[in-house]
Amino acid sequence: MGSGGEPAPARAKAAATAATAADAAKAAPLDPSIQRTQRMCERRAFRDKDVSISRMVGDIARQAKRDVERSGSAAEAWRAAMPAQLIDETWIQSVSPMQIVVGVSSSPASFAVDRALRAGALAELRRVMQIPGLRVKIHLGRSPSSLGPRES
Repeated sequence: MGSGGEPAPARAKAAATAATAADAAKAAPLDPSIQRTQRMCERRAFRDKDVSISRMVGDIARQAKRDVERSGSAAEAWRAAMPAQLIDETWIQSVSPMQIVVGVSSSPASFAVDRALRAGALAELRRVMQIPGLRVKIHLGRSPSSLGPRES
């Protein structure tokens, strides 16, 4: 006797019978309406949710590429339009199609940037970037390079 409570030859015979029934079902032609119903069930079955991160990684890569393209030209235009002594105290926080947000390290630097923009740097930025309605916002804060790495 085997571990299943019935003799081993009986279990083997039952397994062989089940295999033969499955083979017969595969070989026997099914009614076309049954086949159509089976295909519909396969198509309408719930699909597992895509849990891979490939889509998210692709989205992040596309956004990073856009950001580099935008901020790269804006950074070059910013360096060309601003006086050299102010470039070290400023950084570009964000760039959108009609606005540049610039961070400054101190209030005197913010005042100097505002004066430089009013004295013609804003017109130069608009000309170089070819955006007539470009706006520049100034935010006072600490430079991202001075913050250092984040502690977790």
